[in-house]
Amino acid sequence: MLNFIPAKQNDQTPRWLLVLAIIFFILFFSAAAGLIVYDGMFKNKIYPNIMVGDLDLSGQSAEAAKRLINRRIDEINQHGIVFSYKNRRIAVMPVIASADGSIAHQLISFNADQAVDSAFYYGRNDDFFKKLTEQLLALFKKERFAMPILINEESVVKILKDNFSSFDEPAKNAGLAANKTPGDNYEFIITGEKYGKTIDYNEAIAILTANLANLNPAPIGLATITQYPRILTKDCLNIEAKAAAFLNLAPLALTRGEKEWPISQDLFAQMLALRQTDSDIDRVGVGLDEDKFKDYLAEEISSAIDQEPIEAKFAITDGRVTEFQNGQDGLALDVAASFKKIDSQLANGGGQNGKIELVVNVKPTLSNAGQTNNLGIKEIIGIGTSNFTGSPANRKHNIKVGSNTINGLLIKPGQEFSLNRALGKVGGDTGYLPELVIKENKTTPEYGGGLCQVGTTMFRAALDSGLPITMRRNHSYRVSYYEPAGTDATIYDPWPDFRFINDTPTHILIQTKVGTSTLAYEFWGTRDGRLVEKTKSTIYNIVKPAPAKIVETLDLKPGEKKCTEQAHNGADAYFDYAVTYPSGEVKKTKFSSHYVPWQEVCLLGVEQLSPPAGGPPDGTASSTPSQN
Repeated sequence: MLNFIPAKQNDQTPRWLLVLAIIFFILFFSAAAGLIVYDGMFKNKIYPNIMVGDLDLSGQSAEAAKRLINRRIDEINQHGIVFSYKNRRIAVMPVIASADGSIAHQLISFNADQAVDSAFYYGRNDDFFKKLTEQLLALFKKERFAMPILINEESVVKILKDNFSSFDEPAKNAGLAANKTPGDNYEFIITGEKYGKTIDYNEAIAILTANLANLNPAPIGLATITQYPRILTKDCLNIEAKAAAFLNLAPLALTRGEKEWPISQDLFAQMLALRQTDSDIDRVGVGLDEDKFKDYLAEEISSAIDQEPIEAKFAITDGRVTEFQNGQDGLALDVAASFKKIDSQLANGGGQNGKIELVVNVKPTLSNAGQTNNLGIKEIIGIGTSNFTGSPANRKHNIKVGSNTINGLLIKPGQEFSLNRALGKVGGDTGYLPELVIKENKTTPEYGGGLCQVGTTMFRAALDSGLPITMRRNHSYRVSYYEPAGTDATIYDPWPDFRFINDTPTHILIQTKVGTSTLAYEFWGTRDGRLVEKTKSTIYNIVKPAPAKIVETLDLKPGEKKCTEQAHNGADAYFDYAVTYPSGEVKKTKFSSHYVPWQEVCLLGVEQLSPPAGGPPDGTASSTPSQN
């Protein structure tokens, strides 16, 4: 019998594969160990090559990074951003305000907290592989985060136009003039077109946004753009006949209910303008001049129609809610929609019997109370207080007017309350008194001083009630009326606003009490068992202000000096806030505030303004900062 010896089976792993596995695990564990060491080196510190704008925050703690960023922001707030064109230079300041801080107009806002969070949490992702990728990338290339900013573009452009509009030469379309002749007839004359050149304000805002996103306050040279006329004389065919036919649509009447505003043929003739058509053959027609007619609607008719809504107001009398002011919806002439309607009807031969109904919108009240005994208002759920000792007479007056305006207002369940909206128009015709602010080296009266006392007191009442705050900004610098620092809220129409949500199941009633130098706002409603906890303000990073700034002016006698802004130390502040709901849910918030070190600013009367540093001899202007 033959014995077969089986061949030896190759059941062992190839040596090269084993070596690769060993190398892989060595590298993996080395990387993991390196990552642990790397994490340890940068525990509570920002990873290398991380920047906000042009600031390198490598190795900085979050707190140190915030100090660096705020230092740069403070410099921008103090010196502003210079815009120039030819022989004109102005400095636009991020904040404009009155001497004692009773008015604050914030043009540019920086969010340092968000920028620090972006920098600090880069490389700290919960996803291991994303975290590893970010940390490795940070070793070899710079990761740059933009500074979150908010620019009030409308206000900045207005400042630029106020100072540079003299250089604008707008393009003009070919025009139409109607001249009345003897016999009540009209002759029509075509005026020639003109090419123009204007400052490119959109580009200026784009450069400003890009620069400040990098925390770069570099001067901005304004550029111009060529404007081309859209309507040319050569395209105006048979215009006299078209104009005469269109003029025959007058007279007509604009109506709103029983009210009428007649448009005579003479007035109509002054509103005629050449208009582009959609035809490639007959490119120019005749219609209403949109700008002129809208101005007419706004100036001559709006005042007779527009009505601000009147809010229903309530008080607590003998333990019950009683109504002391009936609510009423408001009205507003819709100028744009009215013009569109008028233009359309004229294009189709005119209105019915020569009458065209204007477009009017209803402005609803903030709340419609209904039955007062069903509002669920039975107890105080929160109180906010503040002190305005030392306020000048105008400021005290405005605090009382603002407090009276919101006294008795109701906030519906689920409603977001806007303080700016509740206060409405702020001006001399609504009972407010002016205070002086500095704009372009001149003192200018503005209304609203003291309303930040209202905002601050509302903020404290909303906090005490445990309501979610949806919009709040602190003042640019510390003001004695709003101490302790960090518990204030600035407002200015239209921005910044103070807002919160009534997340209780019942209405909230605002009751205001104005003393000689104290303010108390009570929120009435029904307690739902929520618990509010708030720490005291922690104030740190106190910084001394720069030396006094002297601003030359032609408004004072030569040699006369008037200090318009006081010096204030800069600082940071925060407090922790927590609301525990009956369900056991806890919502925590840290309210942080940064206050700029604010230098004293004094006006000095001179016979002639000195040339600006680094600029031509003519034309100096600046918007100088301050606070509410």
